[in-house]
Amino acid sequence: MRRGMDTYSRRRVLAKTFAWRIVATLTGAAIAGLITGEIETAGWFILIEFPLKMAFYYFHERVWERVKWGVEDEPAED
Repeated sequence: MRRGMDTYSRRRVLAKTFAWRIVATLTGAAIAGLITGEIETAGWFILIEFPLKMAFYYFHERVWERVKWGVEDEPAED
């Protein structure tokens, strides 16, 4: 059975947000470290970017839950 976004809990969205931020932040920090050659720069990148983008992503997901465009109705069960 398919589940629409409207059935996801806030805890699920927060967990998904956190998991993605770890992957994306480590990727960005690695790039910052490679480009600058400085571990300290990569560390600052993590400290600033992680919480900021995590918050943006969480609220982005919450807004999209309210958008009905492209959401198909669940098929009726017999």
